[in-house]
Amino acid sequence: MRNMDHRVLPGTVAFLDDGPHAALNELADLLQRQMAPPELYAAAVGVLERTLGDLLACVVAPDGSGDGWHRESPQHAPGELQMLYPQRLSLPRTLGAFWHGEPQIVLDAREIEGSATLVRVYRQRAIVATALVPVTVAGQVRAAFVLRATSADVFSDQVLAFLRCVAATVGTRIELHEQQLLVVQSVRERAAQYRALGLLDSMTELLAHAPGEALLLSETCRIACAVGGYDAVWIGLLEVATRELQLVAQAGLRGAPGIGARLAVDDIAHATDAAIVAIMSGQVQSRRVTSTVPAGWPLLAQGDEPRALLALPLCIECAVAGVVVLVRAEPASFTAPEVRVARGLVSALELGLRERRADVSRVVAERASALHALHLHAALSAPHAGVLVLSAQRAVDFANAAFCALFGLDAKPADLENLPIAALRARLAPTYALPQQELQRVEEILAAGVAVTGDVVNTRDGRVLLRDFTPIMIDGVAQGSLWQLRDVTVQRHHELRVEQLAFFDEVSGLPNRRRLFELLEAAHATAWAQQSVVAVGVLDMDRFKSVNDTLGRSGGDRVLAEAAARILGLLRPDDVLARFGGDEFALIISGLDSKEQLDAISRVILQSLRAPFDVAGERVQLSASVGWTMFPIDGADAEGLVRHAELALYTAKEEGRDCGLLYDPTMEAEQLRLRAMRDRVARALQTGRLQLLFQPIVYIDGLPGRNGVAGMEALLRLDDTGQGLVEPAKFMHVLDDSQLARPIGHYVLGEALKQCHAWMLAGVSVPVAVNISTRHLLHPAFFGDIDSVLEAYPDVLDVGFGIEVTETGPAMDEARAKAVIEECRLRGIRVSLDDFGTGSASLSHLQKLDVEHIKLDQSFVRDILSDERNRAIAAGVITTARMLAKTVIAEGVETAEQGDLLASLGCHQLQGFSIARPMPSVAVPGWVTRWKPPLSWAHLVAERRTLLASQRDAPKVLPD
Repeated sequence: MRNMDHRVLPGTVAFLDDGPHAALNELADLLQRQMAPPELYAAAVGVLERTLGDLLACVVAPDGSGDGWHRESPQHAPGELQMLYPQRLSLPRTLGAFWHGEPQIVLDAREIEGSATLVRVYRQRAIVATALVPVTVAGQVRAAFVLRATSADVFSDQVLAFLRCVAATVGTRIELHEQQLLVVQSVRERAAQYRALGLLDSMTELLAHAPGEALLLSETCRIACAVGGYDAVWIGLLEVATRELQLVAQAGLRGAPGIGARLAVDDIAHATDAAIVAIMSGQVQSRRVTSTVPAGWPLLAQGDEPRALLALPLCIECAVAGVVVLVRAEPASFTAPEVRVARGLVSALELGLRERRADVSRVVAERASALHALHLHAALSAPHAGVLVLSAQRAVDFANAAFCALFGLDAKPADLENLPIAALRARLAPTYALPQQELQRVEEILAAGVAVTGDVVNTRDGRVLLRDFTPIMIDGVAQGSLWQLRDVTVQRHHELRVEQLAFFDEVSGLPNRRRLFELLEAAHATAWAQQSVVAVGVLDMDRFKSVNDTLGRSGGDRVLAEAAARILGLLRPDDVLARFGGDEFALIISGLDSKEQLDAISRVILQSLRAPFDVAGERVQLSASVGWTMFPIDGADAEGLVRHAELALYTAKEEGRDCGLLYDPTMEAEQLRLRAMRDRVARALQTGRLQLLFQPIVYIDGLPGRNGVAGMEALLRLDDTGQGLVEPAKFMHVLDDSQLARPIGHYVLGEALKQCHAWMLAGVSVPVAVNISTRHLLHPAFFGDIDSVLEAYPDVLDVGFGIEVTETGPAMDEARAKAVIEECRLRGIRVSLDDFGTGSASLSHLQKLDVEHIKLDQSFVRDILSDERNRAIAAGVITTARMLAKTVIAEGVETAEQGDLLASLGCHQLQGFSIARPMPSVAVPGWVTRWKPPLSWAHLVAERRTLLASQRDAPKVLPD
């Protein structure tokens, strides 16, 4: 950075003669409008653009984070220039004289922004110099003009002097604007004091004359708006029992506020609202808000303009009883004097409420005694429960209408009074499902004389009644009894429904996982006691996700229901089929004679599921896999048997699906091995024991040295024992682990680009490609990981950077994979489809996915010289790729003869041990410079040289 000497560029004469004076006059005219700083900055930028031309001017101001500055103007940068107007800059203290009010010329943009992305944009637009002109107010830098130019000479002494004048003019106007704000604030505070005195006088008069609580609250709101000058006031009272805030009075709220509206104060959604915080903490809350009521309150909001809000807790008898909320249009916070006035208003209101509630309490107590008898009679006459009161002499003292209705009696309740219990029994007996047993039960209860609750009574018409008995005791002497009966038939039906939902699957009607374990425990115990064999199976539909994707959730449910029906039709009544969840089922087959019998059952079940499913006219072809274990050959408990069956299922899936397997202890050992390997890789990732090797990809018609090298593929290795590197084939399952896939992928991306950058510094520019796991590719944060490493090594994109994905990625979520691949291509990242030909839908992937390279799997290359089928497959893939304008890379080329044959088929990029084995990063530059194609490729190399020479000698044709 430096201060510029006096320089005058050709073409600046008009500016030197008239430009500054006209511009300053124009700016002075604008300042007469008394603009706020944002408008002022925009006006100044406009003047600079009209005076100095296209210098990409903007204004930045500190954002309070130290060196951080944010853009004030222009608010919206032109679309094609957005990258030149960053939202945030960094102006460090090392800028020297700038912080003392002097303009600075910066020749290296990194000294300001520190952003590799912006530096790259500067280079693209040939920007070489930035002028920073401080705007000072009262001796402090409050903002800065930032101008960019393609030549440092543009910022001559005359231009800098003009910029100083513009900055000084803007700074003076800002200082004047702030002084005007202080004057206005002083006037407002004086007016507020007068309003406060009038408000307290009006409240004193209101307390003396308001007849009731409702009028006191509503008049308080009205007076606060009319005399206190508030734009809106509302009062909410807290109902302790329900923990709800109820709106009881308001004034000034526009819309149609409903008095009586309620809000749950314990709802976490309202935990930060000022009114709720005031109630919960008992402290005054002052906020700057855009809505005058809590979030979710059933009142209409008042727009989105900022307002100041003051919430004061309303206390009665030393407890928070509600809240008073004052609102004004100005967004500035309430001052301390204003808060004191508001506290006085609330204190007066609290006094008035205490006085009026004391009067109401006396009236309520007088009425309570008079209404007590009526309440008791109403309770006994309640329609939802039948009530019968028997005297000490076992005669009817009281019966309500509900009691008569429960037993279908034609008599009125009064007709039963004084009726002996024997006569009452005769009338009730026809209602009972088992009359003799029920009458005997009543005698047992009366004889015991002990309270009974929830005694079940079944009626002849199928209803269920619950009976309660309470002995009436006065001074320890029995004075009769109270009977209550309730009809709980509907409730019992609901309980049965809940039990059905708790133990059975709603889609298929089968027992669910919870019920399965109960049945399995019983079968386990029976088999143990009878020394019989029981088989436990776990069955899973293969690739069922595609059904839900194609037919929707309801269509998938219909398929599952039909699958369950097919399996049930093959089982015996004592066998069990349960739905485990999703598309997974469990089976319990008891009384087996042999493993061969189980194999036959398994084959029949799988065969039944291969038949097409017809769903809404769509034919769906599916298969299933099943894992089995047999007790007591497998001596595990119920949970262990299910776990072992699941292990057998996983093995069946890995071996190709559409089959059944019996559990073997080696399966568990394999799972333990896989978990142990996962732990090893996780530790290696944490301790830096993962390593990248790089294997070249070369042009078959390439030149010696770097011209014949198409790129390097990064290959991951595990080095955690010091006894050699472990290849990915032994820990491939970890690369798609839900917790490790992304961290491993992020490490590989960062390390590969770091090494590519190091090769560039060594003078060797070679593209690099990395393998991306399916789970990382489809992760929402995938592009965040890409951006973070490209931010550190942005120049790698200039050389070439690519990713390789396997065919399993698109198969898992084709729509998401297609979108990710298209976004990669838009960002300049090459995409290759790895292991091509080994997946289930290779050609459809070529049709739908915008990949650039196809990597022919080495299984087709290994025997290509001797196996005509592999040769035919390779030829077909290469021909198809050429027609689709895609490049084929052949993997696993171990001999020059294989390369010659692939060249004759039209494949022009090779990778394999015959070219080079994977090597450490430090060996790459030397290998690239020393690379020599085999002698058998000499004629191809000559053809490439001729082609390159003709391209160099061809005349350059400029566009029109």
